[in-house]
Amino acid sequence: MWSRRGDRAEAGLLERMLARQDTTLFPELLSLLDRAGLRAPDALLPHILDRGAKAPRLRPALVPIIGERGRWLASLNPAWRYAAVDVADPLSCRAAWEADPAGRVPLAIIVRRENPAAARRLIETTWRSEPDAIRRELPATLEAGLSLDDEPFLERALDDRDALTRRKAADLLANIPGSRLVGRVTAAAGDILILSDGRLLPAPQAPITDAMVRDGITRATGSAAAPGNQPRSAADWSRLITQTVGMIPLDHWTERFGMTPEGVIAAALAGTWPRTIITALATAARRQNDRRWAIALLTGDNYSERTGMLLPLLTPDECHALLAERLAAGDDAGVVMILRRWTEEWDEASGVALVDFFGRQATIDPDAKLSATLRFLLRQFARQCPPAVAGYAAGNLSRLPANKAWQTSLAVFIDALKARMALHEAVTG
Repeated sequence: MWSRRGDRAEAGLLERMLARQDTTLFPELLSLLDRAGLRAPDALLPHILDRGAKAPRLRPALVPIIGERGRWLASLNPAWRYAAVDVADPLSCRAAWEADPAGRVPLAIIVRRENPAAARRLIETTWRSEPDAIRRELPATLEAGLSLDDEPFLERALDDRDALTRRKAADLLANIPGSRLVGRVTAAAGDILILSDGRLLPAPQAPITDAMVRDGITRATGSAAAPGNQPRSAADWSRLITQTVGMIPLDHWTERFGMTPEGVIAAALAGTWPRTIITALATAARRQNDRRWAIALLTGDNYSERTGMLLPLLTPDECHALLAERLAAGDDAGVVMILRRWTEEWDEASGVALVDFFGRQATIDPDAKLSATLRFLLRQFARQCPPAVAGYAAGNLSRLPANKAWQTSLAVFIDALKARMALHEAVTG
């Protein structure tokens, strides 16, 4: 391994990335080194610590690879002390928190990984005095390990002076099963959907109260606002349904209507607001991490963009199988949805299949409906395609009779995949 066998390949790669301030492959290299349990060479520690001092967002990825020697070195330089924090020591965390306001967000992320309660307590110590820009970022650090223990703090944040901070707090509370906010929204809007002749429809709704607004429900504004704070336009109704149904526990609907998830979805598709209600149910399934509803919504709505947000709830094997199914069916729109929404690395079989898919698309009319979208997605795929596919991609894509726009995109893709392959070989051998 790196620090034990004296292999210079990783050190040289890391040194080059540090020297040219690499912003593309550098995070992937850090992740690979951490997963492999490798520590940075002593000679590079000052450069790594300097990089973290200048780019606080990189600190959560940099700190794991510096080892004990790096933490000792960091303690000697005030600019590097962000890396010397002992996350198990409340006094060490508090001292670092108070000394480096600009580094509070990455420090909260680092501490949250080890001790969720300690990270939340750090945030609370300076919450009232933080500038709005920092207050908007800090609640997001609670997403890892989010639980009912975070509810009291987030409930207070619902009354924050900043609208974006209030909105983020409401969104986080909506993601906590059993939170008081979820209960309040369910009570206030639990009858917003009715079942009539097998169709799921919006029901007339009472005015949107100040309490509902505090919980993240948006009122219509301006001259279009209806008297009594009631929604007036179709857009108002769509927003209200999406926001409220998107927070209500899915069991509420199966119990209320005595139907399975598949039955509720079929009734929504048969109604007059299928797009809005399906989107709202998908939002709820994502928040509640409900795989049964996710699979039912994806299949029931034929893998549309509305339900694409649920793709991360599938296992990699399920997503790989779904991709193969959509490719075999010639469903280009379905493949595009999967490419948009899946954020993990593909397996080699899927990587090869997608290389072939992009190759076919590159020979189609450049003005085809999906052409520009697919060239954009090819850049994302370059970060998710297994590096082992680099040789196959170069051999199959470099000489295609593609138009100029596609030729450029394919060349960039091949170069990126080759660079990632070199990176992985340097780390894993």
